[in-house]
Amino acid sequence: MQTKLGLGKVVGLMAVVFAIGAILYWLGGPSAANVTFIQAVGYAILSNYAIILAVGISIGMAKENQGAAALAAFLGFEVIVQGANSLTSSIDIGDKGSIVLVAGLIAGVLAGYMYNRYHKTKLPAVLAFFGGRRFVPIITAGACLLIAFVLGHIWH
Repeated sequence: MQTKLGLGKVVGLMAVVFAIGAILYWLGGPSAANVTFIQAVGYAILSNYAIILAVGISIGMAKENQGAAALAAFLGFEVIVQGANSLTSSIDIGDKGSIVLVAGLIAGVLAGYMYNRYHKTKLPAVLAFFGGRRFVPIITAGACLLIAFVLGHIWH
């Protein structure tokens, strides 16, 4: 079964996730229930927007809405952000840094593309364990390493 969520459904799904985060953040605030635990959970959802974006895009783009694509997107996001940050100290990787949004978009699209292209890859017998869906995070991380190298040199 080869179904995709489609861009509209992915956007809708992510909008629901962000709305839940915003509601929890508001509910935990001093103007509502004033429960710091609930506010912290809402903040955690909202501050990880780029990772949620990467995972959502990759699941929406991948055939069969595979979790391997989501894992590849998360791995690619971390490779891009941490790799680019290690090359220059001028990058802000906090939750307000614009590179995290760019990294989330690139990692999500790239992981979805890599899943669709390489999820049936067969490797030689010695490396057969790493073939198929397991190959997707590996190839995505490799591609994101190159992207991190480029972003680390051009991002200021």
